[in-house]
Amino acid sequence: MIILEYMKEDQIDIVNQYINKEREEILMESSNIHFCRPLQRLMEEHVVLRKDMDLFYEITEEIELESGTVLVELFTKLHEQISLFAYKLKAHSKLEEEGLFPLMAPHLGETDQILETMEFEHKKAEEHLQDFLSEAETCGSSIDENDVQWIALHAFRAHATLTQHFAKEEKVLFPLAEKILSIEEKQELERLFHTISS
Repeated sequence: MIILEYMKEDQIDIVNQYINKEREEILMESSNIHFCRPLQRLMEEHVVLRKDMDLFYEITEEIELESGTVLVELFTKLHEQISLFAYKLKAHSKLEEEGLFPLMAPHLGETDQILETMEFEHKKAEEHLQDFLSEAETCGSSIDENDVQWIALHAFRAHATLTQHFAKEEKVLFPLAEKILSIEEKQELERLFHTISS
């Protein structure tokens, strides 16, 4: 599967419009869908991840308003939150990329870019988080207010990317998976999730 590393923002928008247009029927039905256990697990993980995201988003907002030692304390708190969140997100993405996506791929046409788009967004969010962590580490204890403001932008960008990404998965990808995967494939997905999580 080709990850769309070199896509420009406008190309991503075109792919997203395509995905939304092609999946209108699923979007209409998604509120009535009962998900199999593995897909329900992914939905439940989104709830937990969203709470963590909201927490670090609140801290980034506070950082914009503070200065001095309070700012550094908030940044330390944000760093701890981002470190933990990045670990949780990586585990969640692994379930999708190594479990769900390979089972869905044979059902989708070669021109269908939904899985490539999802993988691209995973990579984009992880890059924002990694940029935050590596720049924070580079600054270390000598971090100043300007560094804090600049580095916190990566957390803000990760939040924005993941908010849209989770919505696409919940409204398009997961309902599509529920619809196209057979009972046997859903059972295999559950086995894969167990293996990947072990």
